[in-house]
Amino acid sequence: MDSTSPHKTQMNKKSLRLGRIFLLTSVVLFISACDQLFTDSPFDADGKLTTAELGYFLEGMKEATNISEKVNSCIKTEAERRAEIAGDPQTIDPKSLSLPEENWVPLDKSDKRLILAQLIVTEASVFCTAGREM
Repeated sequence: MDSTSPHKTQMNKKSLRLGRIFLLTSVVLFISACDQLFTDSPFDADGKLTTAELGYFLEGMKEATNISEKVNSCIKTEAERRAEIAGDPQTIDPKSLSLPEENWVPLDKSDKRLILAQLIVTEASVFCTAGREM
């Protein structure tokens, strides 16, 4: 007799789906960041992250993942909300990030904006697809 309950099987499938979503999102964001090295940067503004900066990652993710409009809208709204809360990447407390402080502090302005936008879009993606925080 199989000792795996239907509930555990369902949970395992959800965990695998979440893992795939997170991995795919991370890959898309990483590829976007690599592409960014060779193009004109939208990451040169001052103050809070702009819609264009968040949109840079949101558009690439939508194209690569073929997510629904409902999920895409959730991610966009959640990313904008999180960017508003985070504030200016230049003045953000590095302890509030999921990065070691020694990796954040030496970054220049545009790199801080790029990394913060990636973090925010990734966190918003996980929240909207899994319904929980990272």
